[in-house]
Amino acid sequence: MEFRTILEAAKRAQAAYIIDAAAARAAFEALGYSWIDQFQDRDSQAVLVHDAAGAVYLSMSGTRFSAGKLGDLIDDLQTRPIDVGSGARVTRGAYESAAEIWAWAKKLAPTDTVWNVEGHSLGGWRTSYTPIFVPRAQIGRLHAFEPPRGANAAYYSLFENELASLEIVGNGRDIWFGYPRMGDWIHRPGQMLWLQSKGYELIDTAAWPGGFSLGDHSIDLVVQRLEQIVSTLSVPSL
Repeated sequence: MEFRTILEAAKRAQAAYIIDAAAARAAFEALGYSWIDQFQDRDSQAVLVHDAAGAVYLSMSGTRFSAGKLGDLIDDLQTRPIDVGSGARVTRGAYESAAEIWAWAKKLAPTDTVWNVEGHSLGGWRTSYTPIFVPRAQIGRLHAFEPPRGANAAYYSLFENELASLEIVGNGRDIWFGYPRMGDWIHRPGQMLWLQSKGYELIDTAAWPGGFSLGDHSIDLVVQRLEQIVSTLSVPSL
């Protein structure tokens, strides 16, 4: 597991929350990226940047509830299923707003762009929908930090290969990682990184024990814990 790469993605997901475009641009540039543009509307936000090698990153914000963006919260609550083919179902709110973000992003990048995508919470939820909008050959690294359960088993079966690169990162006993709690919604089957107050575990998403902690749902805490892990990897052995 490439913890430094995961940390870099977490920092982009963290910076994607910044609402002021000038401040967001400064934050991404401080991380070493070149600014392309920011997307904002009543229920979603995203940033498009590239690195020195030309790799493109789409960073999608989570729910901006603390900033009074109630449209984001409405998306969270719109969990009516939408069929995207072959019985694969996704949640309405996160899906419809993701479609708007992708329509914007695709206008700003070459048609053959390989997309690296990440987001926290609602942004991670939308990240799991990347194969709906991008063909397999154009999907790069995907990172979903503390995402809710965004689709049914048929969806993850349909896009098994496309989502092979999806890194799912849970944190503690985060209350929203287990949302929605009703219906057949699940996380992508397979390995996830489970961050804890002391270290981490690699577990299957189905093995996550659940929880109701509001405090654990925090991209700042995720970044902090990943930094601690990376710092231990950087200490030379004696």
